[in-house]
Order: sequence, then structure tokens, then C-alpha cells
Amino acid sequence: MFERMPVLEPGKVVAIEVFPLDDAREIPDLVVVEAEVERLMWIVLAYMHATGGERVKGSTAVLQATCVDSTIVPLLEHRLNFGLGCYGCREATDIGQNETIIGFPAEFLPAIVEHLEYLNRKAIPRSREKQALALLKRQLERAKGECTTV
Repeated sequence: MFERMPVLEPGKVVAIEVFPLDDAREIPDLVVVEAEVERLMWIVLAYMHATGGERVKGSTAVLQATCVDSTIVPLLEHRLNFGLGCYGCREATDIGQNETIIGFPAEFLPAIVEHLEYLNRKAIPRSREKQALALLKRQLERAKGECTTV
């Protein structure tokens, strides 16, 4: 696995600067987002909308989530990538048990934000309301009441 790990060519990167997007002094090459899985799901969906709706593939070795999965893979393959996190980033950072990391080239950020704003008008709030689940639970309760035991 380590022998096949994606790596950058020596000298390709001169320096790395890490900063919150709110503090950006220049347009970054890459955006890395750490958040709860459901929030990242919406970013991936917005990315899909922004890039034509193709399925997004994730590539991970579960040992290089921050170092490779959310940085090197998106940079080399010019696409969003996601993984599950790894024990290294879970030990060395404040990433939570229900969080993970995605990365994507920064040029996709404006379109992702635009599509997130669109999704936030209806799809995001509606899914979080869980109306379909509530309906199913009511139907199950009604069905239980109609069943008779012998």
C-alpha cells in the first residue's frame, strides 16, 4: 500500500500554507473540509451538480486521510476526493468520531457554494426534517394497531 501511495514529484510544491478560507490572502490551490459526514455529503452533492452529475469516486488507504486522501489525490487527479479519516489524523487533531475529511481543487468552490445555496432552499432542510421517516413510523404504528393476535 505504501509503495502505491500517490506522491508529488520532488520540487512540485515549494511551500504549503494552511489557513481558514475566511483568512485567505490569495486563492488557494486546494480546499480541505473537515466536518460531520452529513455536511460533507451535501458538499459532494453540490460538487456533482457543479461538475455535471458524474458519480464521485473516493480513494483511500485509511492511513493517509489528511496527508494523501484529501490533498494529494485531489491535486493530482483534479477532482474531489473523500475518505474515512485515519488513526493518525484522529490522534493528532480534534477531528470527531462522526467527522471525516474531503478535499477538492479550489476552482470548484464558487460552483459548490452556488449549488449548496440552491440545495439549502429546499433539499437540505427537508431531509433534516425527516418527514418520510415520520410518515413511515405513523404507518407502522397504525399497522400494529390493526394487527390482532390469536
